[in-house]
Amino acid sequence: MRDIRIVTLYEFERKSLRELRGLGIDVNEKELMKFAEAVNFIYGGENPVFTVEYDLRRDEYHLRAHGSVGFAYYMDREGITLIQVLPKPFRYDREEGRSLFFFLHLLNMHYQMGLDSEDIKTLALEYGSQNSFDELFKYLYVLMLSKVLSKGLYYEYGELEEHSQTVRGRILVNKLARRPPWKEELPLRYSILLEDNPLNRILKGALEVTVKFTRLSETRKLGGMLLDLFREVGEPRESDFGKVSFNHLNERFRTAFRLALAIYSGLKFDRSRRFLPGTFIRMDELFETLVYRTLKTALGKDAEVRFQVQLPHVIKNAKDVEARYRALFMMGNPLPDIVVSTREGACVVDVKYRDLYVYHGGENRYHRKLVRKSEELYQAYTYSRLVGEYKGAGKVPVLLIYPRLEGVYNHWIPNLFEAKPGDTFEFFDGTKVGIFGYELSAIGSEVMPRKNSVLLDEETAENLRYFILDLCSSGGLKTRK
Repeated sequence: MRDIRIVTLYEFERKSLRELRGLGIDVNEKELMKFAEAVNFIYGGENPVFTVEYDLRRDEYHLRAHGSVGFAYYMDREGITLIQVLPKPFRYDREEGRSLFFFLHLLNMHYQMGLDSEDIKTLALEYGSQNSFDELFKYLYVLMLSKVLSKGLYYEYGELEEHSQTVRGRILVNKLARRPPWKEELPLRYSILLEDNPLNRILKGALEVTVKFTRLSETRKLGGMLLDLFREVGEPRESDFGKVSFNHLNERFRTAFRLALAIYSGLKFDRSRRFLPGTFIRMDELFETLVYRTLKTALGKDAEVRFQVQLPHVIKNAKDVEARYRALFMMGNPLPDIVVSTREGACVVDVKYRDLYVYHGGENRYHRKLVRKSEELYQAYTYSRLVGEYKGAGKVPVLLIYPRLEGVYNHWIPNLFEAKPGDTFEFFDGTKVGIFGYELSAIGSEVMPRKNSVLLDEETAENLRYFILDLCSSGGLKTRK
């Protein structure tokens, strides 16, 4: 295997072309742009993973990461470069490995892997010695696959055709009519359980890629043992990827299959590819899901917690007005991240995966802020009024929740898990609003992400439940006439 170099960025960090060349990477601005385009084509959508920017003042190009965490490869004559992006809140954290420990818990939740905290600690320690996220991802696939294969391969019925003197299945009459009378064997078609099926072919293809390109002997050894189980399984076909569906017989393979798709599409190498897009996951979406599941667990049956609730349009009779002008106000109705409803009232939770330490160009200095932009407050107030109308409630309180890491990241805003009613304040009309940080260091101790839920320490859950229920009831319900 060719030499590999590792370039590590944190979200929204950038590396200059000069820095990349200093690491021995044979790259120019055009190749860098092609690399960014290759990754964005698969994982970017409306939000790019990478962009290449030109700094006019310094007269140089930069590769900038955005809000996705993961890794990709750039290949040149000198070898392979792993370009990995890690979660921004941990950029200045002195405790090495905490960023990976946090992200592994989110991966565990996102891919529904079912790892326990001890598994994740072990993996985080292994990363500490390797310093490469790609190896961790490959090992996760091999680990997940080994767990499901402990119960055997997946078999499904397929049809075979053969000539036989023994009648079984269906006789192919059309073929029989064309055969000479002296032929004694009959053309037959029958069903049989086969291990060579689309699901197994994709799992095997991803496993071969993993074993071929891993740098860890442990991954290679375990992967090689698993490959032996697939000896009767063929190579993946293009049509296989659209044929896999899940039922109660193969549901256990769902997680391994999702990882296999990411590995096969992002790491499969051929000579025509200079870039391997690897795998990336948007952190804002992961963080929103984490907050939603945390509140759902804490509140239990005491409240209804809904995700991405479509609210009424901000303009009264918007459709009529749009039809009159033949133009749209905006693309779709407002969608607050979370709406909590109780018998006594409701509240809105808007999740912001943002850094609140903001550079002010006019003053040439950084400021600690309570919201990233003023528009976030305007948006929160609008959600409050709309939910009030939608729910028939009074002044609906609003919470803005940002990531927080004690002493490192957004640490001046109150910790959500220690929230008290006195930590909130009011809009101009008396509507309550609170700004809190989801303490990331609680992940793995007080907060344990799981497949479809989050486990909470009893004291943490009780405090959070009391605070949210008290907040929701403070708005009250309107007295309908």
